[in-house]
Amino acid sequence: MAVTIADIAADAKVSVPTVSRVINGAGTVSEELRERVIRSVEKMNYKPNAAARSLITKRSDVIAVVEADITNPVTARILWEIDACCMKHNKIMLTCNYDSSNEKAIFLLDKLLERHVDGLIFMGVHLDEPLLAKLREFSCPVILAQQGVESGECEFTTVTDDSYHAARDVTDFLIQEGHRRIAYIGGDANDYTNGKLRLQGYLNAMEENGLEVPASYIRQEQFSIEGGHQGMKEIYENNLKLPSAVVCGSDMIAVGAIRFLKSVDLSVPKDISVFGFDDAVSDIFEIPLSTVRSCKRGEILCEQLFKKQEEQGKKEWIYYPYQVLRRNSTRRHQ
Repeated sequence: MAVTIADIAADAKVSVPTVSRVINGAGTVSEELRERVIRSVEKMNYKPNAAARSLITKRSDVIAVVEADITNPVTARILWEIDACCMKHNKIMLTCNYDSSNEKAIFLLDKLLERHVDGLIFMGVHLDEPLLAKLREFSCPVILAQQGVESGECEFTTVTDDSYHAARDVTDFLIQEGHRRIAYIGGDANDYTNGKLRLQGYLNAMEENGLEVPASYIRQEQFSIEGGHQGMKEIYENNLKLPSAVVCGSDMIAVGAIRFLKSVDLSVPKDISVFGFDDAVSDIFEIPLSTVRSCKRGEILCEQLFKKQEEQGKKEWIYYPYQVLRRNSTRRHQ
């Protein structure tokens, strides 16, 4: 039989409410009674019923992370960092994968509403109104991660890559390296933060340096190896004069682009330089990728989630700091 709070009270020779106050850290209990209860808890190896306790305290010590694609290597690193941070705050992380389906996301959010989670990190792709309406139902702190609302209104604290400025910096770097014909392969055109803003940063850098961008130099596919392969294939087939460099919206896209170039006997970076984004595969892909590394993602997300209660009312859009890293997939253009 499982040990109950009544068993602890009987062993410690105190009332059940006294045991409850000691376990939940609520109310005033003398030091002598508190020590008696703790000794009984340790002796009897008592484990509180988390579900029953959360009904009383409205706390579960659970942080939920709702993610669009748990197989993404970028996500794996962020989840590892969030989990480490949760452990430091004596909480556990619950991860839900919604396969980029907002309908599934809403179903999962409904289930989480029943469980009194202490905080929610939602890693969005398409933030439509039904999804935002569901997020408004949570009384706990809610953080939007990886994707912001296109209107720019910070209804929720939002933490993302600085996609616009990072893409500008990458394009400027390639221009300074002597490249003038620079193509772009990005992700989903409807993805605001990681799709539209990265493309806009690239376009603005090209325009400000007086460089033309043929429409055939721009492809937007999926954030995947297959998307990068298809995007590079279309650039190759539709341009007599190939670019000397390609900016990619993710490392996975860059891998796909490099694999296509290899299939047509073009060398990276000798023939075409390729620049990625995310620093997700640098230690496993055969060519160390030049890329953008966003730093301390999980740490910054948790920092916002665990803010003091009086600071929770201030909603803002926060960017991860980033580095532009030169590696073997790019070279100076002669």
